[in-house]
Amino acid sequence: MRGWLVAVILTLGLGGSAWATEYFSAIADLPVADGLTEQKDKSTVFDAPLGRIVTAYATGKVGADDVFDFYDDALPPLGWEKAGEGTYHRKAETLKIDVLGGQGGSPVNVSFTLSAESQQQ
Repeated sequence: MRGWLVAVILTLGLGGSAWATEYFSAIADLPVADGLTEQKDKSTVFDAPLGRIVTAYATGKVGADDVFDFYDDALPPLGWEKAGEGTYHRKAETLKIDVLGGQGGSPVNVSFTLSAESQQQ
């Protein structure tokens, strides 16, 4: 149900921003920013009893500020709280977004690292 609701909210564009309708394959509730293309073959998932770490990657011809602006707008309605540039927290999860490149019209490379502590102790 939650995934369906997120899809509806993002599709409708609530919040006044240009919302994506595509999501990362390794992080199902993380939208892919407009202008980025997911690099599915580079994603990794590490799941252990103490928690999980998921990495996803995207590239595109957009500016680093555009990437950060998109996620600053898109993530709070999904329950994420900004903790610093490119860093967000939600419950026991941390999402770190790193943007490299983009100078002189070159594509940006963006990495998304989701780490989550296990709720089981």
